[in-house]
Amino acid sequence: MTAANRPRWRHVYDDLRTQIERGDLAPGQRIPAELELAERYGFSRPTIRTALGHLQQDALITAGAGSLGRTVRSRFSIFFNASDFERGAYTDDPAQAVDQWKADVEQQGWTPRQVVTVTWMAAPSDIAEMLDVSEGTMLARRRRLRMVSRPPQDSEMPVMLADTWAPEDVAVRTVTGEDGQEFAPFLVERDVVVTGGIFRAIGCEQREFEDRIVPRMPTPDEVELLDLQPGSPVGQHARIGIDHSGRRVRVLVSTWVGERQVLRYRLPASPS
Repeated sequence: MTAANRPRWRHVYDDLRTQIERGDLAPGQRIPAELELAERYGFSRPTIRTALGHLQQDALITAGAGSLGRTVRSRFSIFFNASDFERGAYTDDPAQAVDQWKADVEQQGWTPRQVVTVTWMAAPSDIAEMLDVSEGTMLARRRRLRMVSRPPQDSEMPVMLADTWAPEDVAVRTVTGEDGQEFAPFLVERDVVVTGGIFRAIGCEQREFEDRIVPRMPTPDEVELLDLQPGSPVGQHARIGIDHSGRRVRVLVSTWVGERQVLRYRLPASPS
């Protein structure tokens, strides 16, 4: 398509995108109002609105609300080191309540926080297949909404949903707390940090993992929780944990925002 026959909105889109990528319009900076842009480019407001809509779909600007208007979205990437995660490369720190994910994010200069909820649910078909149980089997889902912040940003940004699914007999297993009381760490709705992770602590040590990685479109819940722009895809990393008997004792499904997370693997080039 030549410049002469490009649609009018594309001229506006290309110019604003160039300004964003070049840094002329910085993260958090307000985008001029539609009327101002219409006067600047000499196009109608519907044309300007179409261009802004495409910038929003591409996660370059926010949707805008009330008097705040549209602003340039912050673009950043956090590495999720999947080849190291849960493989002994990190040590959980119960005293500081810092788990592997938090330690990894802090090393990259971010302040992490996660909100934990636990729900009993009938196994959906995809989770049932990964755990090798019948669809509809009652499972516990431990969900962590993972967020980060870093000055000079004022607000937290969601980067990942981490859902761990476990069969009932595994989820209810208990350990002895520092107060001498028995509790089921998987079912506690707060950060629970134990050396080696929850599953090792409850006697479900995993001898191998099976990873599955797919891009997909988000569910309505994920759009809301991860603050996604319309039409934005997500990445999904599912890790199935298999114990010494060959039983699939849990699956961790991590769903992340494409422009905020980078899944990274480092693998040996030859068998060790």
